[in-house]
Amino acid sequence: MRRFILASAAFALMAGPVLAQTTVVTTTEPTSQGEQAAGTLAGAGTGAVAGALVGGPVGAVVGGVAGMAVGGIASAPDDVRQYVVANPTAPVVVEGEITQGSVIPGTVTLVPVPSNPDYEYFYTSNNQPVIVSKADRKVVYYVQ
Repeated sequence: MRRFILASAAFALMAGPVLAQTTVVTTTEPTSQGEQAAGTLAGAGTGAVAGALVGGPVGAVVGGVAGMAVGGIASAPDDVRQYVVANPTAPVVVEGEITQGSVIPGTVTLVPVPSNPDYEYFYTSNNQPVIVSKADRKVVYYVQ
């Protein structure tokens, strides 16, 4: 019995690094609501498979929910993107990396999009447009 317990403990310690793996998901911007819905479903399926491989049935559920969140990240509508490109602003320096879903600090002044009050934007020091959700200051569109 003692050997069994020691063997189980050793196995559990070796399994730790396996569970600490990182999955990187790269998505492209959906151009329509249909493609965004498809991304949500694809993200759920991919996350469920990855979760099942790492954590079994419980991992499948957790992975599916996380994948659905990643696959369904909101994107700025075409008319908002067109407005932002047609109306550049003075560049702003932002500390840290800007990625889709990151939160823009309150010190950055955002410019509202007149046709859609849900979105604001600014241009980076590299003259790249960044579209932000007004509700939570999260980046919804940024191309590096």
